[in-house]
Amino acid sequence: MVKKDYVIGIDCSTSASKAIVWDKDGNCIAVGRSEIPLLVPKPEWAEQEAGKWWDATVRAVETAVQQVEKKRIGAIGITHQRESFVPLDKNMKPLRNGILWLDTRATSQVEKLKTFGAEKVHRKTGLYPNLYTSNVKIMWIRENEPRLFESVYKYMDVFAFLTWKMTGRMVTSWPSADPMGLLNMEDLCWDDEILKMIGVKEEQFCELAQPGEIVGTVTKEASAVLGLPEGIPVAGGGGDGQCAALGAGVVEGGRASLNMGTAVVSELYSEKYVTGDTYRTMCGCVPRTYVPESIMAAGTFILNWYMEEFGDREREQGRAGNIPVTKVFEDLASEIVPGEPRLLMLPYLKGASAPSWDPFAKGVVLGLCESTTSAHFYRSIMEGIAFEQKYQYEKMEISLNNKIEEIVLLGGGAKSHLWRQIMADITGIPVLIPPSLETTCLGAGMLAASAAGLYTSVLEASKGMSGVSGTIFPIDKNRGFYTKIYEKVYKQLFPRIRELVDEFTKLTSR
Repeated sequence: MVKKDYVIGIDCSTSASKAIVWDKDGNCIAVGRSEIPLLVPKPEWAEQEAGKWWDATVRAVETAVQQVEKKRIGAIGITHQRESFVPLDKNMKPLRNGILWLDTRATSQVEKLKTFGAEKVHRKTGLYPNLYTSNVKIMWIRENEPRLFESVYKYMDVFAFLTWKMTGRMVTSWPSADPMGLLNMEDLCWDDEILKMIGVKEEQFCELAQPGEIVGTVTKEASAVLGLPEGIPVAGGGGDGQCAALGAGVVEGGRASLNMGTAVVSELYSEKYVTGDTYRTMCGCVPRTYVPESIMAAGTFILNWYMEEFGDREREQGRAGNIPVTKVFEDLASEIVPGEPRLLMLPYLKGASAPSWDPFAKGVVLGLCESTTSAHFYRSIMEGIAFEQKYQYEKMEISLNNKIEEIVLLGGGAKSHLWRQIMADITGIPVLIPPSLETTCLGAGMLAASAAGLYTSVLEASKGMSGVSGTIFPIDKNRGFYTKIYEKVYKQLFPRIRELVDEFTKLTSR
């Protein structure tokens, strides 16, 4: 009899669906990936065909499992882009494109939800009313597509949709559903009061399951397209942020994950449901735990923007030397010694998240002079994001009474050796590098490993499958310099100029 010692972790993100086959020790065995087209029918809109979520997942799984002995696969775990959802009719056909998390059309609906009581919504859901959650977008459908709204049989998050296609069951999980802004986080059920305010009913949403439990098995129809045996268990999943934290081993106090992607997202661990002004609170992938989470809307996005708009000379250098433009910039920025004439950046190109919560904030650069170079500017972006992360951590530690002793760095930005050191120097906290930066997919694999019985629990799966391949410690000299800049300038800068920034925004808005 073939031993079922492999699991599949699926990550259906905004840009692509990825499937990775993992072994019991968290080693990557095989990978498949397929792109998902983004639709922008109007400014501020962001949509995808829900069917493309499934199509891309099928292609990713097919590619991955062709490289392994399929009978060894014991279970499937799914993680996904959060807040995105699709409404379906009674025939389980999508009534419209799925509306994505980064869609910002529901401005007026956010204000209406606030009139219900911003603090009440925050207390119940862990989330302040904001542009990204599903609740305000369902309100938008009610007000702008009333006929469609009346025809909705089910609202499904990405996990629910993929699980229904895979198993035939209409089920979601706590950490998949909670970013919708409709879940009572203490009772772990759909919140009647908020549902009523939005104008929907509980039966329009899926059954709730805990992460890591078996929620169904692969049907005959799904097995035919996935290239997998029928009957493989599918585990209760979780949103990509929570799964990244699980994959990074953030299953106890003192450790934080820091995902340096297009946005910068950091998660901590809590066994109690707590809320605060400086973070949002999500359900954890370890059942009945919680994930306090900080967000910066613009992370590597700023670096990419800068290189695209202002990096022509460095691109030419890269072409001449046959090296990526990112390496050109990184090498130049690495030559700068902390303390040289330099820049200080407020990285608010997409507004300020916690603790300022100002969507109209703008980026600010301080210190421009005749000796400023492109390398100074590039490095200031990295430093500005690190300063802002220190600011967020400082507020979170006070609110949560949880001192952060180590940071697990994830995402594309974690590949930068310079940024790793800057993050350690500015925060003053050792930075850990995991063996694989695919911790989001690994977190999904851990949920599958628990469902497959390879571990006795999700907690044990995280401990058994996560690890550390390297540690970056703060350099004392650099840390001392950065601490002075942080205390004397950075954390005072935005509070002092906030009114001026707001006034400038009003005067220049069209």
